[in-house]
Amino acid sequence: MIRVKAAFFSLTPPAPPEDDRGYLRWHLLDHLPEQYQLPGIQLALRYIADGAYLDGRVAGDGPLANVGNVVNYLVGDPVQQTHHDFMELGTRLAEQGRFPQVRPSLQLRMPALLRWYAAPKALISAAVVPFRPHRGVLVVVEEPTGEEVAGWWSWLHTDHYPAVLATPGVAGAWVYGSTGTWELHPAAQGDPQYTTVIYLDDDPLAVTATLVPMLEERWRSGAVRPLFAGPLRTMVQWEAWRQ
Repeated sequence: MIRVKAAFFSLTPPAPPEDDRGYLRWHLLDHLPEQYQLPGIQLALRYIADGAYLDGRVAGDGPLANVGNVVNYLVGDPVQQTHHDFMELGTRLAEQGRFPQVRPSLQLRMPALLRWYAAPKALISAAVVPFRPHRGVLVVVEEPTGEEVAGWWSWLHTDHYPAVLATPGVAGAWVYGSTGTWELHPAAQGDPQYTTVIYLDDDPLAVTATLVPMLEERWRSGAVRPLFAGPLRTMVQWEAWRQ
């Protein structure tokens, strides 16, 4: 049993160094907690690529070549109502003076959760991997090229993910894909994509470097092409209190 059905992914570019701390303090201590008033929000997470993390990027194309921040909200039932309320909440908070900073958006999507995996060494069920503390993630965004993807999907499940999960420092992986199940706001629509979040227990830069050959093998068949693949660190929330 898994209560997460979908997820919001909000991707934005790196912030100018001179204003990043104030923005992050507001987002972590004000804006992000407000999402929990929505009926289906299960978990809200924020990840950052800065410094060496930007150099550790594996792939990037088009607007997603400049990803510096990923905000991830896990969504359960009622999914449609939560999507509607999520798109309205920012406007309502702005009217209350609670949305003082807006960052340029590279992409907002709400794909469906398709598969979930846990590494045996993590000693937890696959359904709770994101809720377990982790040091960072490797996020992979891909789009189908028009080639047959059924064989690629089968290979991912039988060969690729077992190898990824056996890699030291990997705790698990959740895989999402575009869907027509729910009616999405125009701001959250776009061409079909797959989004994979690989949860990391060890140094995200080091683990990502180890996984590079496996990532390149994902794209060798030509069934999909990468729009973004790179490590991001977990935003430790108490850092926001630092002035």
